[in-house]
Amino acid sequence: MDPNAYTAPFQLTKSLRRDIYPAIDPKNPELSAASKTVLITGATGGIGGETARAWAEAGAKGIILVGRQEDLLKEPANAIATLSKGTKVLISTADITSESAVEILFDKAKATFGTVDTIVNAAGTMTGGPIGDLDPKTWWLNYEVNVKGAYILAHNFIKAFGGSGTIINLVSMGASFTVPGISAYSGSKLAVCKLDEYLDAEKPNLRVFSVHPGIVATTETKRGMVVDAFTPFAHDKGIQTGGLSLYLSTSKADFLRGGFISVNWDVEELEAHKKEIVDNNLIKLAFLNGKLSPEGHSWTA
Repeated sequence: MDPNAYTAPFQLTKSLRRDIYPAIDPKNPELSAASKTVLITGATGGIGGETARAWAEAGAKGIILVGRQEDLLKEPANAIATLSKGTKVLISTADITSESAVEILFDKAKATFGTVDTIVNAAGTMTGGPIGDLDPKTWWLNYEVNVKGAYILAHNFIKAFGGSGTIINLVSMGASFTVPGISAYSGSKLAVCKLDEYLDAEKPNLRVFSVHPGIVATTETKRGMVVDAFTPFAHDKGIQTGGLSLYLSTSKADFLRGGFISVNWDVEELEAHKKEIVDNNLIKLAFLNGKLSPEGHSWTA
């Protein structure tokens, strides 16, 4: 069974990355986070927890760990303390679908650190089932957590810190295709990509990115969602997302703003083609594959 069967077909770069490499290595001095504070939602999960480790390795000034279960946040907090003695950690329980809870979260962040430089929104949910079989409340939960939660975070981040900084929303390659049973998940992740494009268009001082974290192996961390059908293809590392988030928080990544990026794409290869990426909107959403024009589509027959 080809371990890259669900990864290779979705490559924008020829180089396929499924682990940390120098350009996104948290130990890379160019990615130093010594003066930065990051807020990570979904920090009890595998990707959120590994992202926290990446920022600790990069020497972050502050890391805010957000989840709904305080006891599960202690493990990544202890890991940060081991990796970086100089990093201050704030643990905060919050449901990102609650406007009041998120407002309180940012009040705590502001009181503790003064500012937040980057948000990595790793919180999310995936409920599946055919339309008609899945009850409406369960179907809509994907939009509540994945879309409403992302909006509430962005709204309060802008309100608290004046519309500057970096937001990285974790989305999914599942937003790009239609497969029976994942209508709510796929649609909600696609909606987040569009939300990020609007944030980029409306808030020029806000750096926003939609990131596909790959198919992440959970066997090492023992945390995160397991989808049995994808287990044979789950060879990406959670810390890849952490390393990529450090890269996206630097000015080198400005050409990717507002776009969709996969952890499996090589960032140095992307840099080599930045003009083409920007000029042709290669990482932005398209409405249709058909070419709309005053003359209509150029039919082949």
